[in-house]
Amino acid sequence: MFEAINAVYLAAMLLSSIMLAPEGETLVPLEKDAYVQLSLYREWWREDGRGKCDYKGVLVPYTRTWPEEVQRGGDTVILPPEPDKIAGYVIVVNRKECKDKASEPILRAGLPTVRKYLFRGEALVDKTSHFQAGDILEASADKIPPWFPQVIERMELLAQRDEGAKSFLAASAKELDKVLPGRTAKATQEPTAATVDGQTLAPTTPNAGAQVQQAEK
Repeated sequence: MFEAINAVYLAAMLLSSIMLAPEGETLVPLEKDAYVQLSLYREWWREDGRGKCDYKGVLVPYTRTWPEEVQRGGDTVILPPEPDKIAGYVIVVNRKECKDKASEPILRAGLPTVRKYLFRGEALVDKTSHFQAGDILEASADKIPPWFPQVIERMELLAQRDEGAKSFLAASAKELDKVLPGRTAKATQEPTAATVDGQTLAPTTPNAGAQVQQAEK
């Protein structure tokens, strides 16, 4: 079912998607209630390719909150949702910045490939993590994949205690309101106490969640 969901999404986004890859190496969060900021680029030979334009966004974990069909020995097995286990990562791109031009608001998203360090318990995205970034603004409501509203909700939760997440949502408020009209715009509210994994956290403005982390060699 998960593959089917992504197949429908990719088919709907194919004509409007672009290939993006992360700049450098960025460690991904290993806890589900976290995110990192990152820069991305297109192929160098394009008009808005590397060296001419940068794309800015966030990488956010998502969990599978829907059942999944798998084949085992010729039988179809329905796996229950696993809302507490990271299933993968979504990159949401909200800004295109080109030389001598004003920053352009956009809203693209896709699923990058994550590379793991076998013996260090770390994972990262880098130039090999290129992915199709579909134009969410061009998608009809029934073609928006379930992981997109989920990661936006996660950013709204984090925005209650993190200025970077709050700024991301505020900068993308118009675009997000268009595709998710029922969302709770927590980014426009003052920070309050947040509940994460059963613990109440006082409002803070940490930098760690909003910084691009570089993987050590």
